[in-house]
Amino acid sequence: MSLPWTNKEVVHLLLRAGFGATQEEIAACVAYGREETVRRLIAGESLLTQASVLIPFDQLTADGKKALDPMQLADQQMYWLYRMVNSDAPLVEKMTLFWHGHFATANYKVNDVALMVQQNALFRKFALGNFQDLLLAISKDPAMMIWLDVNRNKKGKPNENYAREVMELFTLGIGHYTENDVKEAARAFTGWTYDKKDNTVAFNQKQHDNDMKQLLGEKGNLDSEAAIDIIVHQKTLSTFLATKLLKYFAADNPSESWVQQVAAQIVNKATIGEVLQELFLSDEFYEEKWRMALIKTPADYVAGILKSLKITVSKGHAQAMRKMGQELYSPPDVAGWRGGASWLNTNTLLARYQFAESIAKQMNLKVLASPDFTPQQADRSEAWVKLWSQRIDVTNLSDKTLAGLSAYAEDTIVHTKQKNSGLRGLLQLVLISPEAQMK
Repeated sequence: MSLPWTNKEVVHLLLRAGFGATQEEIAACVAYGREETVRRLIAGESLLTQASVLIPFDQLTADGKKALDPMQLADQQMYWLYRMVNSDAPLVEKMTLFWHGHFATANYKVNDVALMVQQNALFRKFALGNFQDLLLAISKDPAMMIWLDVNRNKKGKPNENYAREVMELFTLGIGHYTENDVKEAARAFTGWTYDKKDNTVAFNQKQHDNDMKQLLGEKGNLDSEAAIDIIVHQKTLSTFLATKLLKYFAADNPSESWVQQVAAQIVNKATIGEVLQELFLSDEFYEEKWRMALIKTPADYVAGILKSLKITVSKGHAQAMRKMGQELYSPPDVAGWRGGASWLNTNTLLARYQFAESIAKQMNLKVLASPDFTPQQADRSEAWVKLWSQRIDVTNLSDKTLAGLSAYAEDTIVHTKQKNSGLRGLLQLVLISPEAQMK
């Protein structure tokens, strides 16, 4: 580990492994060093000496007025965003979001907020754990069973929806299984049912196909656990999962050698947490070409701004994420959010700009005029821009962005006595800068 460990490396890690950071967290992590910072992230330990405590759902108020309703999707969306911003285990929340997109399940078909939240808790429980354990658990998760029609998968009339997606989207990828494998896997998964009235998952032996099956080259009287075991031990799985993890945490186009390096760790390590620990400790993860090279998801953008500026989460913030293209508990389809450049189009960029404007208006002017937001060289416009960029975890600005923002600060802050409007305007411009969309 030959790379330096400064604010820039810490911000890079915390933008990827969490949802940004406060200045106090950055300073603490610089002092810890790389190994201890990564250890705390993997262990779910607070990055600060004084751990914070999440307010339980039933005690959190919406916009300071009324208690949240557990049966309202908007309230559950707000509470998950609250967790992203305030959790002492940011990597757990980041992986919970990863699994939500990987095992994409949406409330518009499930039509049961409680089941969606139950699935969310399952992802959080297994966030950094053993992948096979998670796959077994999700196969018997009520929301997933409704989403992929598991109740319709019966002996003599197998439904192939879950069997197909478990190989195509969850484990192997297109081209690494046959249509016959889908049919045989569907037969292996027969018999599992979810009773919505009693809210129970059960195995009905009479509805299970007990005949011999051949899945991915292996024969036997396979049930769901045996089928999952065969799927998980395909060589393709580690490459498939390594590629998704690297694209989520590191690079849009990771090299084949990097993918295979992570794939080998997936095979040899017992948990996803151990795999990510190796990734976050590696020098390659911190190379300059990977920094600010991924487009922030709406969750990254919204939660990161709220966290870095220490703004209280409100319902409108979760709704802003929806306008940006990422509605929690409602990914667009079974393939989840596409990510990458798809986050930035005319409509979603406008939503980001509107959110930035609302944040600028919401910020207390006393805070913006405080020493924390005032550079030592207050007569230099560039100093204002650089300080405020750092405050929202942007460590590098292009010359063009720096020049444009500095010109604004020069006119509205440095050379005017009425600088209040200039302060809010500068914050809004920093938040909508190209660099603020990247991590």
